[in-house]
Amino acid sequence: MKKVIFDVDGVLLSEERYFDVSALTVWELLHSKDYMGLPLEGEDFDARHVTEGQIASCRSRVWGNDRLLSFLKAHGINSNWDMVHCWLITALWLMALTYEKRSGGEKVSLSFEKPSDMKEAGLVLMGLPIPTAEDILHQWEKVLSKDLEGEDVVNCLKEAMASDFGNSTDWALLRSPFWTIHTEAFQAWYLGDDTFISLLHHMPYSGGKEGFLSREVPLAPAEAIRSLFIRLKERGFAIAVATGRAREEMEIPFKLFHWYEEFDPFYLATASDAVEAADMFKCSVPDKPAPFIFSCAVFGRKRENYEAYLKEEMKPSKDDEIYVCGDSYSDVLGSRRAGTRFIGILTGLEGKKEAPMFEREKVPYVDRITEIEKVIDMPLA
Repeated sequence: MKKVIFDVDGVLLSEERYFDVSALTVWELLHSKDYMGLPLEGEDFDARHVTEGQIASCRSRVWGNDRLLSFLKAHGINSNWDMVHCWLITALWLMALTYEKRSGGEKVSLSFEKPSDMKEAGLVLMGLPIPTAEDILHQWEKVLSKDLEGEDVVNCLKEAMASDFGNSTDWALLRSPFWTIHTEAFQAWYLGDDTFISLLHHMPYSGGKEGFLSREVPLAPAEAIRSLFIRLKERGFAIAVATGRAREEMEIPFKLFHWYEEFDPFYLATASDAVEAADMFKCSVPDKPAPFIFSCAVFGRKRENYEAYLKEEMKPSKDDEIYVCGDSYSDVLGSRRAGTRFIGILTGLEGKKEAPMFEREKVPYVDRITEIEKVIDMPLA
């Protein structure tokens, strides 16, 4: 088997819009009257008419000039939904600690079963200082050990905060109702009203947004990337995708840039496949760096194989020439567990700063995706 598997964010498409949307999601849940409605210092802005300057300011406040994003990526968290989750649960934790100090020892109780519960939480926490990006990062550095990766990061935060609330903190787990609330808020920003309704089959809780899908930016000229796909296939390589994006978030820009038709959809593996497997086997969602999505890209999205993928029982043979092209440590870990080779791409969040990580992991890397043939053409060690 000869195959090249592409991650999407940081490899084919810029991650910048995803990070912008994640910051806007945090801002909306904290300050919108539809959600917590906490006071906002400085100029307020309308979610329906957000300027680029306001987006940049919001992103800087939430992600601390991207230092928090870098921290989470170094801990194997690639999903923007999970990044938003880590930020929000930590902010609520720090606010709960302040509440306890000011109330003379009373612990706050929060419940998030539906979006309107956010308003009640806002009333309880009104008047407390909202943690800064620096506060959030300091708490992570204090609580999270360097070896924690992926969902274990969230589980650790949940356990650490449990004694500081007056009720259960199960809402802090991934895929809890609280997680669903903010992921749908994210989807409303990213997809826009029309696409949100067509895909999720209900109105967004807080609508009126145009969406960011039309603002996606390829990391090389779109036609140059399409030409790469064609050349690889002419050389006998199959091509596939392994992305932490949901299916529709991959399909829409791929169709926009005329990439979709170059792939067999059976090998377009997304986070949606991981969610399906979790539902089938009643297990946690095998997000990256778990190898499940990579295995789907290698062997196909075959439901009858999902259990073997989850148990990491299906691996390519030594004679197979399979490359994963990724931009992060999470991609390196996942591809290694899936039994594939790896090519690092220096167009992710950290850019060329990721080179030392790829060197430490002893994997080849190139500046951008259109240069991967340099590695493929190298003699095998």
